[in-house]
Amino acid sequence: MEFLYVIQIFLIIMFFFFAYLILIRKNYHLISGFNTSTHEEQQQMIQAGYPRAVGKMTLHIGIILTIGFLLQLLHVPYAIEGSYLVMMIVLFVESLWMAKKDKRKSKKVNKVVLALSLVLVIVIFALPFMPNSLKIEEDSFKVTGLYGEEWAFSDIEEISLYDELPQIKLRTNGISMFGKHIGRFLIEDFGSGKLYIDSNEAPFIVVRTKDSFVIMNTNNADQTMERYNQLQQASQLDTNH
Repeated sequence: MEFLYVIQIFLIIMFFFFAYLILIRKNYHLISGFNTSTHEEQQQMIQAGYPRAVGKMTLHIGIILTIGFLLQLLHVPYAIEGSYLVMMIVLFVESLWMAKKDKRKSKKVNKVVLALSLVLVIVIFALPFMPNSLKIEEDSFKVTGLYGEEWAFSDIEEISLYDELPQIKLRTNGISMFGKHIGRFLIEDFGSGKLYIDSNEAPFIVVRTKDSFVIMNTNNADQTMERYNQLQQASQLDTNH
């Protein structure tokens, strides 16, 4: 299962589970600041409906992430990224609404929720900036990092340079953000294959294999050419063997 899918499923389960514990099981001690409050403060928070508001917010986030995940499975563009954006908006709106209850502990919890949510969104949007490294072995090459994979030189039919990125028809399982395209995509006249594109600027290395392809580049043209030469040399050496 792809890395991003694992993260999405884990988050969905986590948010639904916490919503169940708070709304159904009434485990309010899971809410930050509740246990450290006095009994009187806890009763005030319960009467004001703050714990249930936190539980409902958690449930709403789980629903939003589930919708984004299902849309991603249907190949809707930017579904996962969009779900995180909507999630962030819901978090801010509902947290501000809860803050109007003017409970000292509630304000503390709001800050914790917003801080954790901000960290989560930063991590998700930072994923495209995780570097993909090219590693050349004796009889294969592999791209490490997000959506990494390995290809045998014996399966390579052609390695070439393109001045333009072939037209992307559909992202089937990957990330497209800030000019970066990482993962599996459907490319016009190419079919389905892997992209590791750091920049929309040429050149682009196109590796055609027996049943698929790999297109890659870096945000530095000289570094891209260096990778191209390394692949050419390594594949020719393997053929000579």
